[in-house]
Amino acid sequence: MAIGMTRRELGRATVAGLALAGFGGAIGISGCGSDDSSGVAGEGPAGLDLDQRQEVIDRLAEMRVPKPVDFIRTDWSHDPLAFCSYSYLAPTRYGSEIRRMLAEPVGRIAFAGEATAKIPATVHGAIQAGRDAAKYAAGQLAPGARVAVVGAGAAGLSCAGELARQGLEPVLLEASDRVGGRVREADLDGSPVELGASWIHGVDGNPLTGLAGEAGIGLHPFSYQLDFPVPGQKPLGVSGEHRYWQAVNSFGPGSARYPDLPLEAILPRRRGPGLEWAIQNEVAQEYGADPDQLAALATWEGNWLGGGDVLLDGSYSKVVARLSGDAEVRFGFKVRKVSQRRGEVRIAGGVDADREEVAAEAVVITVPIGALKAGAIEFDPRLPAGSRTAISQLGAGLLDKVWLAFDQPFWPEGAEGFSWIDPRKPGRWGSWVNAVPVTGKPFLMTLAGGHDAHRLAGRSDLEVVGSAMAALEAMFG
Repeated sequence: MAIGMTRRELGRATVAGLALAGFGGAIGISGCGSDDSSGVAGEGPAGLDLDQRQEVIDRLAEMRVPKPVDFIRTDWSHDPLAFCSYSYLAPTRYGSEIRRMLAEPVGRIAFAGEATAKIPATVHGAIQAGRDAAKYAAGQLAPGARVAVVGAGAAGLSCAGELARQGLEPVLLEASDRVGGRVREADLDGSPVELGASWIHGVDGNPLTGLAGEAGIGLHPFSYQLDFPVPGQKPLGVSGEHRYWQAVNSFGPGSARYPDLPLEAILPRRRGPGLEWAIQNEVAQEYGADPDQLAALATWEGNWLGGGDVLLDGSYSKVVARLSGDAEVRFGFKVRKVSQRRGEVRIAGGVDADREEVAAEAVVITVPIGALKAGAIEFDPRLPAGSRTAISQLGAGLLDKVWLAFDQPFWPEGAEGFSWIDPRKPGRWGSWVNAVPVTGKPFLMTLAGGHDAHRLAGRSDLEVVGSAMAALEAMFG
């Protein structure tokens, strides 16, 4: 039986075990294609080519740690099919009701994805939202009715699979050339690494657990035990985490009365490096937003599953691809307009300059909240006020990754990862995941979230990789 807990309860359990990392729930979703597209910095869907990446590496300054042999950095805020990593609850008068407002059907149009989910910002939340939308459609339409699903991410794939099980005819319209959405891999020194979703958050009762088993992919428990290699930093981190959670827990069960209160308002005003580091870990790298952007009420969102979190030793995309069954997928179909007239919907779009129109009896939109906020899809007639308000008032969070590959580890190979408090910028590159225990590859991954991620998105590859390498030098040089 699945045991649920809120983000707040999960965080308290984490601190109790001194598992000092805030990004356990950070990347968990599966563009106007899917619920996405590439998200990789550089030109084209694969980012910089090998020669360009090598040029960046050659220009890195010499340090007391080895240079990487390859790197990848994501850039979700500039991805034209996503414009973000996932949604977050902003401080508005609507509170958590804003997600239900977005999920409210508009005639024959429905929205589904992590932004409408009861467990937002997770793959399994997106899956359930897609299935819920499909079941609603089945209750409104005759058997055999055709339903268009815009986006072949986790929500779109699960929606299509459920539509077929309910006796309807789904057709998936995907702007990119692949399924999975923000569940996406890229090649790092000859091996695939995850650019978006990495963890399965809670294996008990999670549909992803069984799907991974069917795909023959191993699951590796991850407890977020990321210790501090630099002497003296652990007490700072422990103290910072304690102060953060003490403040958050002061916002009690009556918190729903204050939906427009930002998290910033309940956090201590006087902050040292330890608390600043904890805020980056627990907020920016969890929600993709900073405390002044995030509703305090967001800490009560979610019903997280039990059994612990895991990393996959194989392709996450192969796991979510199993959700849709044999549903038809039209790749390269970028949706531009959805019209609703006289008992049907028409979806205008197509591939590049070629325009075509798909007719259906209903449509489920699973594109990311960032794409909706950017107005990537035109609706005719205009969406009602409630839907427009939900789209404008939900936040679009940003969480970017930097992957670094090395010839061999110069860090403790058996460690899950590491924590680091930069005295000048506490929280930047503050947590690192070690791939060696999961894949055997000498790879490290670190994250940037919120304002810091937006700032870094405007920096060059040389600056970003050099900055991350400086953190490694501080820990292991």
